[in-house]
Amino acid sequence: MVVNLNADKPHRCPDCHTITDPEHKARWRVVSCCRCGCEFTRFPLLSRILPYAGIVCPEHHPRRTT
Repeated sequence: MVVNLNADKPHRCPDCHTITDPEHKARWRVVSCCRCGCEFTRFPLLSRILPYAGIVCPEHHPRRTT
């Protein structure tokens, strides 16, 4: 089940408060928490049509530096 993200801290998981989305793009995609597996987005009713990003935390999905 996809839940709504925290309005005051959109970069944190709404369930366990782990930093999961440092770029704050969970508004337009579905993001998964690396710790608890919670899926969240700004618009949970649209979760079926929003793109699924998966885990995007900096620890488990590092950016390329090239």
